[in-house]
Amino acid sequence: MIQAWIADASGVRAADAEEAIARAKDGSAHAWLDLEDENYDTVCRVLAPLDIHPLVLEDMVMESNRPKLDDYGPYLYLVMHSARWEEARPAIREIDILLGPNFIVTYHDVATRSVTAARDVLQRRPELLQKSTSHLLHFMLDVLVDNYLPIVDRLGEEVDELEEAIFREEPAGAQEQIVRLKRGMAALRRIVGPERDTLLAITRDEFRAIPPDMRPYLRDVYDRLARISDLLDSFRDEIATLLELHVALASNQLNNVIKRLTVIATIGLPLTVVTSYYGMNFRLGVYEWKHGELYVLGVLVATALVTWGVLRWKRWS
Repeated sequence: MIQAWIADASGVRAADAEEAIARAKDGSAHAWLDLEDENYDTVCRVLAPLDIHPLVLEDMVMESNRPKLDDYGPYLYLVMHSARWEEARPAIREIDILLGPNFIVTYHDVATRSVTAARDVLQRRPELLQKSTSHLLHFMLDVLVDNYLPIVDRLGEEVDELEEAIFREEPAGAQEQIVRLKRGMAALRRIVGPERDTLLAITRDEFRAIPPDMRPYLRDVYDRLARISDLLDSFRDEIATLLELHVALASNQLNNVIKRLTVIATIGLPLTVVTSYYGMNFRLGVYEWKHGELYVLGVLVATALVTWGVLRWKRWS
């Protein structure tokens, strides 16, 4: 699906891709082209008038899986990633952006909330594209970073719930949840870290497509993304601590079980000796007593009590 918009002094209106590119090239308007799930040949044909480098066209269609910023002089090539929570883990979506003084091109395989939000708000706020293409870029990056916050909050809640469950000695399935969170957090960190560096490069370097007055706004987006990155680093340390704590509690529980079994075996060992002695296949004098059996039972009870007392005195039980 290909959609295009043109912004000039009269406002913003939808247009076809050819007209949008033509108006952007002659400098009479700002244009935005949004390409969703288009093949390589279509992308090359549509963007041919803009003289986009072949490597950029190839990277747009193929997932590079890493945020980056490339300066090609007349335009910037920017790779960012959006995220949402799906099936108990974050799902990452790549967004490729071409930014020139008079045009902005977005490419994505599936619908993303940042691009959708920009499309929905463009008619109500035409100045996003009328002022410059970098204003629209800032809006999309702003929404993209904001969408990370619910995911980070969700991760924080799950970490707290896991911690409470472990301390309540309810670790059923805790190890699987910890590993799942660790993997999801690692996937986020692999994206957020390079994205932070990419945004920092935009705010520091002088690019033709980004006017100086837009850098403070982009720096604000960078600050929020840096805070998200710091939170993910903190959660990573907490997850590692929870995993170590879970292993330590499981080991401690196993030690307690072994300790109880050892106490039982230790108490039973003298009883085995006594019963073996009185169970030999020749008669003993005690069997001629009137209450000989009670005497043996008393010896068993006394032996067990003495053994238990010794264990308690040594604080082994």
